[in-house]
Order: sequence, then C-alpha cells, then structure tokens
Amino acid sequence: MVANMDSKTKLLNSAFAEFAKNGFLGATTRDIAKNAKINISAILYYFGGKRGLYTAVLQEIVQTVKDKSGNIWERCQEVEKNGSQEEALTLLKDLICRFLQLLCGDEISKDMKTVFFTEYSRPTAEFSILYDGLIFPVFRMMAALLTQASSGKIAIKDAYLYMFPLFSQLFVFASRQETICSFMEWSGYGKKEMQKLQEYMSQQIDFLLNKQK
Repeated sequence: MVANMDSKTKLLNSAFAEFAKNGFLGATTRDIAKNAKINISAILYYFGGKRGLYTAVLQEIVQTVKDKSGNIWERCQEVEKNGSQEEALTLLKDLICRFLQLLCGDEISKDMKTVFFTEYSRPTAEFSILYDGLIFPVFRMMAALLTQASSGKIAIKDAYLYMFPLFSQLFVFASRQETICSFMEWSGYGKKEMQKLQEYMSQQIDFLLNKQK
C-alpha cells in the first residue's frame, strides 16, 4: 500500500514539473512517467490518463492552498455570521496578506504556482476545479468582508466590482515579480519588500472604506 502511494506521489510531482514547463498540451505522459521512473501504465491505472492526472494536479493545488491558509476559512465563516465591522476589516486585510504571502513567497513550490498561473491565464476544460474550489470562494469572502467592514454602505454587488482589480493585483504581484522588482530596484521579494506590498494592499482597502464616510 505504501508503494502504491509512493508511486502516485512521484507521478504527481513529475506531473507538476512537466505541466509547469510545457503546459497541459505540451506535456506528455511518456515524459511524466519517465521522470518519475514509473511505468507509464501507472498513469492510466491511478488517474485514468493525462486529463485525469491534470485534474489531480489542480485538486492538489486547491488542497495545498487551503492547508497552508491556516484557520482563515473558519474565521471568515465566523466573522460573516457574528463578527463586528472592525473584525471584518481586520480579517479582510489578513486574508489578502495571507494569499499574497502564498502567491509571492516560497511556501508553495514554483512549479505549483506556474501551473496555477498558466491555468488562470489560459484556462482549460478543468479550470472549474480552481475556480470553484479556490478562486471564487476567496473572491466571495473578500467582497463579503468588504461589505461588512463598511457596515453595509458598500452593497455586495458593488463590493464585487471593487474587488476585481484588487483581487487581480494579487496575481500581478506574483506573476510579474521580475518586472516589479526591476522597476522598484528590488533584488527580490524579501521580508521588507513583502511588507511593502502588504501595506499597499491594506491602503487600498482603507481608501475604499474612507470613500464611504
């Protein structure tokens, strides 16, 4: 049983590397199996083929992000039900900062992030796995918390509109890291630089709320 689990893990790890390098269309099951040092028939056995393996890869991304998000999901549910305006604001900023850390830091592998951004920018038929499992839930939580932090002055539909550019900014910071660092004359995203990005995102929230006063 352990050997079977090891084989699946090796195939998943190899798949991440191949899909990150060549995309879904360019990656081949032959190369994935070869680099994993597993018989190619194991892909059909465990995943039903290339598309099933890609589905498993996207599901692994969703689960990894959730696992590394700590209790942020539970906190959002609690605050939405019973939280105050101040708690909603604090949690909204915490939520944005946490996902900024995950997208721009090194807690998630480079291959995993590359697969995510490629799927996000050039969706395949499996995009719903990321959208339904991760993207929409986070976006909806951000919008709901913004409405709550404004004491209802920002209607939920307006909050959706406000969140689109803010939500997209998270992906820009992550996917355009080299360009941003070049313009800012940063050597990379260290602790100081990440703090700067977090402060910027937090200021955007404050600006939106101050407009309602």
